[in-house]
Amino acid sequence: MDKFKRTQDWTVAVLGLYAAFSPLFYTYSGGSGFSVVIAIAIVICAVIALSLPESKPVQWILIVASVLLFIVPWISSITGWAAWNLRIVSIIMIILEAKTMKTIA
Repeated sequence: MDKFKRTQDWTVAVLGLYAAFSPLFYTYSGGSGFSVVIAIAIVICAVIALSLPESKPVQWILIVASVLLFIVPWISSITGWAAWNLRIVSIIMIILEAKTMKTIA
């Protein structure tokens, strides 16, 4: 597979950026620092996944980071729409990365 061509990883990178900047758009009742750190890690891993399209370990790291982003609202006491925002974004990322794992031989 060609480098920087996989749509799923581009989408995960954009969603990671959105999750990193979402504290600017939503009022977080708890600490948002952990979610921002995880979201930035997701963006970095997505760019690495784009440059290494056949790397399964990077895809697994993305899945684990997305699962962590899903549970962050409970860890950081984030509530309301901000919590749903993180959960929905992370579910979409998990689905996209699982789909990517199926395409890697």
